Amino acid sequence: MAASSCGITIADALDPNLPLIYVNEAFEQITGYPVPEVVGRNCRFLQRDDRDQPGLTVLRAALKRGENSTIVLRNYRKDGSMFWNELFTSPILDAGGRLTHFVGIQTDVTARILAEEQLIVRTRELEDTLNELRSTQAMLVHSEKMNALGQMVAGVAHEINNPVSYVNSNLHSLRRSLDDLFTAYNKLETLIRVSELPDSTQAIAVIRKEADLDFLQDDTDDLLKASIDGLARVRRIVEALRSFSRLDEADLKVVSLAESIQSTLMVARLELQGRVEVETDLDHLPAMKCYPAELNQVFLNLIVNAAQAIEGKGKLAISGVEEPGHIVLKFTDTGVGMTPEVMAHLFEPFFTTKPVGKGTGLGLTIAYKIITDRHKGTITAESTPGVGTTFTIRLPKEQP
Repeated sequence: MAASSCGITIADALDPNLPLIYVNEAFEQITGYPVPEVVGRNCRFLQRDDRDQPGLTVLRAALKRGENSTIVLRNYRKDGSMFWNELFTSPILDAGGRLTHFVGIQTDVTARILAEEQLIVRTRELEDTLNELRSTQAMLVHSEKMNALGQMVAGVAHEINNPVSYVNSNLHSLRRSLDDLFTAYNKLETLIRVSELPDSTQAIAVIRKEADLDFLQDDTDDLLKASIDGLARVRRIVEALRSFSRLDEADLKVVSLAESIQSTLMVARLELQGRVEVETDLDHLPAMKCYPAELNQVFLNLIVNAAQAIEGKGKLAISGVEEPGHIVLKFTDTGVGMTPEVMAHLFEPFFTTKPVGKGTGLGLTIAYKIITDRHKGTITAESTPGVGTTFTIRLPKEQP
């Protein structure tokens, strides 16, 4: 024992205070306490006032039960410096099985503990770096996707707009021509009636009846009106697509959030139509400075997610309130809701509850980055399984 590099102590278990009756030279080298100053004392002096360590609770229980124990403690040398002490204690029994002593073996494991702590710190740094890389990857994927989508949407909108304008112009011209045609026929009919030619009145009545001119005139007017209204609807959709893509608004712009959300609802109408009743309360919101194209992506993700979370028919309520310094938007659906386990991972990159092939798990991650990083706002979610989910966005009115 004297030659061991580990500190070795023997305590008298017959004394309630467990005084030390033997200490080897390695203990003196580890702790800095000379042997004469240690013999007769309880080892607790090595902890000084640091008595709330979890390992001490384990040690006391083992001593009380007369069992082996291995713990790691913060101990303090005579000069006050701290070191990590791995302590192994074991009971000694006499021939009759009575507990008489405890042997303690102490090893300075400071270097090991510090290495472990550095490893933990490094591991956390690597995890943070990995998360940042995954977020960057998500943003790059999103950026490329939205750039391609924006160009495609803008191109499609432009290509649709040209023939729609052409057809719309022709329909208006056709309407005026038909009006002129029916007017000219009515004038000719009136002229023939006034001339009182033989059998002319009866011939006019036969022609009007066979051609069903009264119905034809009304029906043609209705058809042209419906066609023009349909083209106007197509043009509104085209404008919504162009507004949604906003390729010319990648920088900070002052826009109406109500108009942005309405244009996004128009783009998402295929997900909503026939199933999801949408209620909005946004018209009172003021215009604010933001990145419109990016916010539209957030709105689209929340609207589509809500539609997909609703099984059968349901409702989506989108409302906004103005607060001092902020505008708060709420998206509340009556979908299936989410469990706390799902909520804990909601904004993590590539996390999704959808089956393989149904989404990338980037939607809410992108939304989180856009709201928090780009707009310095917050996005939170509250959900109850079987009841629905509410996403709350807080946007500062002034952007740096």
